Amino acid sequence: MSRKDNITLLHSHIGPNVIFGLMRGVFSTCRVALTNEQFFEQHCRAGRNAIFVSWHNRLLALPYYYYYRYGFHNLTLMVSKSRDGELFKRLMAKFGIDTVRGSATRGGVGAMKLLIDVARSGRDTSLALDGSKGPRYRVQPGALLLAQMSGMPLIPLAFDINRKIVLPTWDHMIMPLPFGHIYAAFANPLYVPRAARDLTPYVDTLQCEMDYLCAFIALQARGEHPVWHPPARPLVL
Repeated sequence: MSRKDNITLLHSHIGPNVIFGLMRGVFSTCRVALTNEQFFEQHCRAGRNAIFVSWHNRLLALPYYYYYRYGFHNLTLMVSKSRDGELFKRLMAKFGIDTVRGSATRGGVGAMKLLIDVARSGRDTSLALDGSKGPRYRVQPGALLLAQMSGMPLIPLAFDINRKIVLPTWDHMIMPLPFGHIYAAFANPLYVPRAARDLTPYVDTLQCEMDYLCAFIALQARGEHPVWHPPARPLVL
């Protein structure tokens, strides 16, 4: 094990407890505006599972609102095998959220197989569209393969906030500040047929829709009032 993989108290106890407390404190002071959330709410309340996907730097709000706003307790996330992944795993456990460990470079195949089994068992799943190392804001095929092999719909989502800091990480992680206004938007569910041999049209569609979601909520976070008009999907899908 290399030095950078060593699990310290910061990753195993201090970090998860501090971040959990901060998340509960900060998010509880924020107002929330949702766009096109109907399928998400109806699907989950009916007990049907789905795959929630977003960019790596915009998944932070999902565990909090999934657990506290909606009271759902059926989510499994993929997190990396790094020591930062260990911190995130322990943080998610505090929200009652399970994790599987893996990334594009370490344990990814095994983790994906496990996540497929988890999705087939009836649990919601989630992973970052741009992976654990990027490139930032570029769709990778992992989520589409998960949807194809599990038969579950993808629900793309994104959030932005008018009061935030952006961390100097590879993904430019967005951290809300207290008393902000969070804007979240959902694309319509995307299904990937098991018989699909070429995932390129689905990658392109998902890329286009995520770009639109982020542009839409960025305008909202600046105080503007954009009209919801997502891009039409190709008929071949």
